[in-house]
Amino acid sequence: MKKDVVYSIRMSILVRESLKRAAVQERRTVASLLDKIILDYLEEERYLQLSEIETDRRGFLDRRGFKRKKIALPATLTIKIEGKTETFACVIIDVAMGGVLVSFPKSSKIKLSTAEDLPHFKLSFHLPQIEDKLHFQCDTLRIIEKDREIQIGGVIREPDDKTLKQLKFYLI
Repeated sequence: MKKDVVYSIRMSILVRESLKRAAVQERRTVASLLDKIILDYLEEERYLQLSEIETDRRGFLDRRGFKRKKIALPATLTIKIEGKTETFACVIIDVAMGGVLVSFPKSSKIKLSTAEDLPHFKLSFHLPQIEDKLHFQCDTLRIIEKDREIQIGGVIREPDDKTLKQLKFYLI
């Protein structure tokens, strides 16, 4: 994305240190985190049109590879922990052809702190207007702890053609 304007702000040390901690947790720079916070706010409050954001953020979307679709879709996440298979309820909060972002309440029984704690998982869900249940093997990219939730970002690994076509149909 072309960034052609510099803007400087004053903030308290507490806010600056909090931003630094958040940036580390999100695996971003502070500048990238501030950019995301500002764009998310402007989009949410409708100061920017979605079409403007897509044009302005084209470099970001190209780098990610696929445009994400925000949703709230119940799913199950299955993992192997010490040789035992466990399944947890979760919510998919965004999905793309290449990846997903899922959310769990902090009170759930899943206990993770780093992507190494959950290198691979299976995600199962129904898409609206599609009869079959979809199953994807995913690799964990990052784990984000927020106030009341844990979010897991994952990349879809080696999907079969039929499942991929169903997901593509939903995303169009």
